[in-house]
Amino acid sequence: MAAEHKLITEQIGLWGAVALLVGTAIGMSIFVVPTQMSAAAGPSITLAILASVVPMVLGVLLLLQLGGAIPVAGGVYVYGSRLVGPYWGMVGVAIPVLGVWSYLLFAALGFADYLNGLLATLVGTTVPTVVAVWGLLGLFLALNYVGIRIVTTVQIGLVVLFLASLVTFILGAAPAVELSNYRPLFPPELYGGGLSPFLLAVVLLYIPFQGFGMIIEIGEEVENPVRNIPRVLAIGMGIVTLVTVGLVFVLAGAVPWQATINPDTGEAYAAGLTAVSEGLLPGPAVLLVGLGALVAAATTVNTLYTSYSRTVMRAARDEVIPEAFAAVHDRHGTPHRALLLLGVAPMVAAPVAPVVDETLLGHIDILDWLVVVVVTGIFVAFLIGGVALWNLPKVFPQRYEHSIYKLPMPVLKAVAVGNVVVSVLFTVLVAASAPSALLFVALAFAFVTVLYVYRVRTYEKAGVDLKARMALLHKHERLGGDE
Repeated sequence: MAAEHKLITEQIGLWGAVALLVGTAIGMSIFVVPTQMSAAAGPSITLAILASVVPMVLGVLLLLQLGGAIPVAGGVYVYGSRLVGPYWGMVGVAIPVLGVWSYLLFAALGFADYLNGLLATLVGTTVPTVVAVWGLLGLFLALNYVGIRIVTTVQIGLVVLFLASLVTFILGAAPAVELSNYRPLFPPELYGGGLSPFLLAVVLLYIPFQGFGMIIEIGEEVENPVRNIPRVLAIGMGIVTLVTVGLVFVLAGAVPWQATINPDTGEAYAAGLTAVSEGLLPGPAVLLVGLGALVAAATTVNTLYTSYSRTVMRAARDEVIPEAFAAVHDRHGTPHRALLLLGVAPMVAAPVAPVVDETLLGHIDILDWLVVVVVTGIFVAFLIGGVALWNLPKVFPQRYEHSIYKLPMPVLKAVAVGNVVVSVLFTVLVAASAPSALLFVALAFAFVTVLYVYRVRTYEKAGVDLKARMALLHKHERLGGDE
């Protein structure tokens, strides 16, 4: 067996966990995606956001059952390796981490664009994109390095601020809502080629809801996880649903879809919600919305570091990846090496991104390309989670039977199948916009397969059964007698 590893002993309370979850699930995308989808799909975004709630509920029920039954750090890796198979455990750490690298770079580049837009308006100057990206990623990497308590304290303040900016938009724009802006639901100008704009809107408006998955990555760091994980999910789902649905309905009713298109470019305004706020809200309120977008990007970066560093750490405990990444800092109690693994790659990629955008991607914007990689990584995790949920009652029956929040078996199976089907269909829909990004992920799968075979055979020669190690839960995870 692997050596005993130092565990993370600091824990966060209910509201700290809620802040981490809300910051991930909403994030910067809500300041950009609704206006983009309004330009592409028209008033049907109101129907799309309601449709996206259905797969969101499926995802939350999956997290409720898995997180309540096995509350551990590195949830997606643990559930994949223990409940699906060792190879899928390797996939469950490698592909989501690839998605996290892309998401960090996406959020930081979006932050830089928004920041420079505000600076140009306010003071007539900008900062180099790379400087803004490094500043954002470096700041929150440092915060996560020194402890989860300071991370959650900062996160609570940031979430309150960006929620205030969203509420400001909703309340400020609500008096401008006109019923005529909701008609026709499917404008002929946008739907001459079928329902693809609506379907894409459903997928992209649903993607932020996948941020709920972060709660299973930090499971053992939540105070009283069996009791609090379901509470965090319930509170977080309520806040995120209310704000997101409210914003989409007000946006569609107050801003005609034609007004979300920049006449100079023929595309949706890059500044998203901030751009359409001008003329609807007073100047200070528009500034608050812009500031909220910057803060939301920060919350996304913050929680990505927090959650997925635990996935890396947990896989390293099994030595699926080098054991060095399982280390916990003696003073700060954080998985510092896992954090550096997550943080360094996007910072190195930042100066290269514009070159790739101009020379390799052609008509595809680098941000759109990164979104496909992000989405694929997220949906791979939920696909594995769906299979894991199906297998939970068979592999660890005591965990299932004694779970405080136990889904009835027919519901469990429906939720498991639903998550697999949604993950596959939604990945195909999004990947159609950037096939090269899907090919990139496919190549990553091939690399992971080779790495897995190499790792297993190397350990076999040393007399260690890596597959067996990846099939059991460990003593510190307090599994009754299921082993």
